[in-house]
Amino acid sequence: MSSALKVLLPALVVAVMAQALFAQAPAAPQTPAAPQAPAARGAGRAGGGTGPARGANGAPTFGTDENAALIFEEHWTNAPLTQPMKQENLGNQNLRLHLYGDLAGIRKTQHPTEDYTYTGEARNNWMITVSDPSNYWDLRLPGKVMLRTRNTGYRQTHIVVRTADGKYFVSEEGSPESMAWMNRDYIVSDLHWRTLTMIDTLNSERRPPAPDRAVIVAAGVGTPDLSKVDELGFTDLMPGGFIPSTTRVNSWAVYGKKVPR
Repeated sequence: MSSALKVLLPALVVAVMAQALFAQAPAAPQTPAAPQAPAARGAGRAGGGTGPARGANGAPTFGTDENAALIFEEHWTNAPLTQPMKQENLGNQNLRLHLYGDLAGIRKTQHPTEDYTYTGEARNNWMITVSDPSNYWDLRLPGKVMLRTRNTGYRQTHIVVRTADGKYFVSEEGSPESMAWMNRDYIVSDLHWRTLTMIDTLNSERRPPAPDRAVIVAAGVGTPDLSKVDELGFTDLMPGGFIPSTTRVNSWAVYGKKVPR
């Protein structure tokens, strides 16, 4: 072996061992990047406002943890069958009963264990509402309505409101038919609304309008002022189909705030 090779060989061995040791050494920890400040809530919305996004009626789109107080709960009086229904059929006599459409076809039944509304004999669209002579109702978030229904024959029980300006609205959502009594809660500010045409205004070559005739027909998209609700109730927007096709409401409740008239 040449003298030059004898000199270089130990140096090469040392270099190889150093490289192997460096490869096995743990990598130095990386310094985490500084967290970026979160974007302001509401940034980027039209108008450049801050704070929570707002939906219909000024309600925050992410909801609320507030619970609305009970305004009233109605269970019909346990009394003989009445057709048409009367004020005396209300269990809560602080309320006032309002009937629309074919009044003669709106019945309060009586059974051994339960009473309920029956509209199977209504000859045209109908509506039942109540009001409080002393108060409007504020049904903005978190206001809600509970309906206890047992419907048959493709009936949906929709919520209806009459606002302080005298306009009527009906919810697109409703309680469907069911084989047993069911309770369904509706957050009023979540509902989608239609305006209600309440009188016959058709004027054509065939016949003049009949403004004394209630028609109760859902029309265009509506935006009721839920801060002052004058009347609240329900309808299925259909004539009765006797026992096979009718809306039955056993009880209902309204939660929100009272607003003095």
